[in-house]
Amino acid sequence: MSVTNDGAYQLSIVIPTRVGWPHMRRSVDAVLPQLDAARAELIVADASGLPVPDFAAASNIRWLRLPGLPAHGLRQHGYSQARAAIVAITEDHCAPAADWAASVLAEHARAPRAAVVFGSVENGSRDKAVDWALYSVGYLPCAPPRPAARGTPGHANLSFKSWIFTELPPVGDQVLECRYLGALRDAGYEVLATDRMQVTHFQSAGLPATARLLFHNGRMIAGVRRGRMTGRDWLRALAPGPVAMLRTLRTLGLARSKPRIQANVCRSLPIIGLLHLSHTIGEGVGYLGGPGKSGQQVH
Repeated sequence: MSVTNDGAYQLSIVIPTRVGWPHMRRSVDAVLPQLDAARAELIVADASGLPVPDFAAASNIRWLRLPGLPAHGLRQHGYSQARAAIVAITEDHCAPAADWAASVLAEHARAPRAAVVFGSVENGSRDKAVDWALYSVGYLPCAPPRPAARGTPGHANLSFKSWIFTELPPVGDQVLECRYLGALRDAGYEVLATDRMQVTHFQSAGLPATARLLFHNGRMIAGVRRGRMTGRDWLRALAPGPVAMLRTLRTLGLARSKPRIQANVCRSLPIIGLLHLSHTIGEGVGYLGGPGKSGQQVH
């Protein structure tokens, strides 16, 4: 994959979506006011099949209609269409801070040798234990006060120098950002964490739907990775219970470094364990049987 940097924009912002407009307006509404000042373009990779909003006709917006494409495919297609030197991504249910685009550019300017810069992810769905559990399973390493330097960030608050996609393009299971960032670190590239780029994550769906989401996420990830299974992957496939327990204990340990939200994480611990189990069972299905249509069930 290569990215075309034509000099028209400083920043390309990618938002993949399975739900489409207007259901992903929280992210778009947060980004639109920032485009002109940051000399940025917005790229929406949309698998929903829903109508495109009228404002998408603007010259600095490209709304790509990609029905049926799995979540990782949406992200990769978005990256490939970017035209700026810096490429940032967030999720369709996240609200970047009002200065997010400017902060992304500033952090890359401060670290010209960094291939990747990722930032903090705050929890915006705070009323229910299941929402704290979902946030804890997916985003706790990136919770304030500072994302874990050696953590593996998701794609809620992630940015790249566009040259890295040409210099070390993602291949195989590296279409998953967690694997790609690991490959970059192994190759000696700098992956930098910062507390100056901030995004707030909103997701609330109730326990059954959240457990299904984690199952499909695990199945999709493992289905992509199954061609290069290691001994650890076989353990995930064949012993989901013990693996889920270890992950739950790891989540609890990580909460100690997040004092402002530690109590919320601890109160949701039983649900955290259940969601880790659901994710690990999904991984087992994906490793042994492939991703199925799980990539169309997550966003």
